[in-house]
Amino acid sequence: MNAKLLLMVAAVLAISTNTGAQTTFDNALTLVNLTVSPNPVIAGANAVISFQLYNSYNYWVYQPTLQESGSYPLLNVSPATSYDIGQVNPGMNPRRYNYTIAIPNTTPSGTYTMHFNATYFVYGPTGVVVSTTSRAVSFYVQNRPQITVVASSSAPSALYSGYNQTVDFTIENNGYGTARNVSVVLRGGEGVNLLSSVTSFFIPNLTAGSSVSEPVLIAAENTANTSIMASTSYYSKNFNQHFTSTQKVNLTVVPAAQFSIASQSKNIGIGVTDSPVSFRITNTGTSEADQVQLSLETGYPITPVASTAYISDLKAGASTNVTFLVSVDSAGVPGNYPVTIYEQWKQPNGAVNQQFSGSNNYAIGVGSTGGIASATYIIAAVVVVLLVAVIMRTRKATAAKQKK
Repeated sequence: MNAKLLLMVAAVLAISTNTGAQTTFDNALTLVNLTVSPNPVIAGANAVISFQLYNSYNYWVYQPTLQESGSYPLLNVSPATSYDIGQVNPGMNPRRYNYTIAIPNTTPSGTYTMHFNATYFVYGPTGVVVSTTSRAVSFYVQNRPQITVVASSSAPSALYSGYNQTVDFTIENNGYGTARNVSVVLRGGEGVNLLSSVTSFFIPNLTAGSSVSEPVLIAAENTANTSIMASTSYYSKNFNQHFTSTQKVNLTVVPAAQFSIASQSKNIGIGVTDSPVSFRITNTGTSEADQVQLSLETGYPITPVASTAYISDLKAGASTNVTFLVSVDSAGVPGNYPVTIYEQWKQPNGAVNQQFSGSNNYAIGVGSTGGIASATYIIAAVVVVLLVAVIMRTRKATAAKQKK
């Protein structure tokens, strides 16, 4: 006869010879030396429930199955998974059981109760008896703030490669508690540079459900999905809990047209009017530019006469020439003078009414020859003609006198 069978026989004999034996074996097991950590349990973290089993009867219980059950939000399914414990000896059993329960971060503060339900069997006078035990475990959940950072700009919906754009980042508290001393530090990722001088923000108090937006100037250089990193640090309402996290804020970068512009004209003269100045326009970006409108802006002594140009489309990598007309003040002096060309266009990946814009600075050379020099030549020609006329008259007068 093996040991297990001997134990079963002994249990039957003990029960059958005990005139005070009870007819039910429910609640034979008790959870003792129970602890819940941390204390209090923090919403969004794990609660670890640890205990030992005490068999209050003087005989063995066999193959108890332990299941935990609870109501939302602690457990979405009740009962949850079950655990086969095995034989439980009479009295205190030394083994300690640990159950880890994930507490959702949206759990409001309050006391929550879970039940540990055990089903087991014993060998009684009439045969095998199935019994149950249910023990409640209550613990307090402390709500917590939950700080997240998201890119919230409605326009542009994406960053355009090669351009500097301002993006609004929203710092929001999605938790159930007030966040104190909220610190957020933004760091650029691959292909993205933060151009703002201020990239860290401090918010002394952020109540549950509230948010704050901060603008940040960003330059994006690639055309793939990219992100920046946001490091957050904050405290609970009573400053007794400190939370930190690092979040990835996803950004989308799409192709964009870019313009490289080179002057194609020689120096223009002082005093000229309606003088053409030409520029070579090259699309060095990664997207086609449509309906390109170019505007020339100058300063003294150069004045635009025909200051706009239009290009129906300019594919990525393509070039074309545009010409503007300018005049130069006759009182100007030679030198290189700055001008600005403003670009406005549309792209196939933009919205229907979305206009893209940019600008480039250049210089136009103003030389010492031009309108004034031409006028000098004209004056000189007039003087020559007058001298010729005077000489011709003198010769005619001399010839007349000689005839007399």
